[in-house]
Amino acid sequence: MKFQQSNGGHYSLRSGMTIYPSQDKLISETLTDLKQKLPAHLIVLVDVTGQVVSAQGDKNNIDLVSLGSLIAGDLAASQEIARLTGQYQDNQLVLREGQNFHTFIIEAGIHLALLVQVADSVPLGWGRMLTVKAAHRLAEIAEQQPEEVEKSKTAQETEAMLGEEALSDLFTDALDDLWME
Repeated sequence: MKFQQSNGGHYSLRSGMTIYPSQDKLISETLTDLKQKLPAHLIVLVDVTGQVVSAQGDKNNIDLVSLGSLIAGDLAASQEIARLTGQYQDNQLVLREGQNFHTFIIEAGIHLALLVQVADSVPLGWGRMLTVKAAHRLAEIAEQQPEEVEKSKTAQETEAMLGEEALSDLFTDALDDLWME
């Protein structure tokens, strides 16, 4: 699923954000890479108004318009709860543990929200780590100007950001991050 394309080849979202073809390509590559590495059952990227930017995975029998609105609303509610309780930080992540699937909803910068659903057999830490890395990458892509995107990292560099490093390096970095907080 894609959003409406304008005459200039770019997409204007209800939130006021504009996505250019070069950004769209990097977004698709990032989501495809994330889907393969987890493996994810469903990935949905929306803007803060709930407009679906991209969706990958098992979308059968899912009303993506309604889901997009609920993702944005869920994240907004979680952000406000965090603000009211003094726990807000950038890149808020909501985790729902289910019977068959676990669902992550995370900010991907100030304009986007990402839903990633994985089988319950995927370790939560692994899913969280790759989802957070993808959200950071999507935020970088969204913040770049079209000219910067052309000079940006290639698909292979995007893969490296999402977990091509040795597994031990990823876990070491994650543990270091935990101890630094």
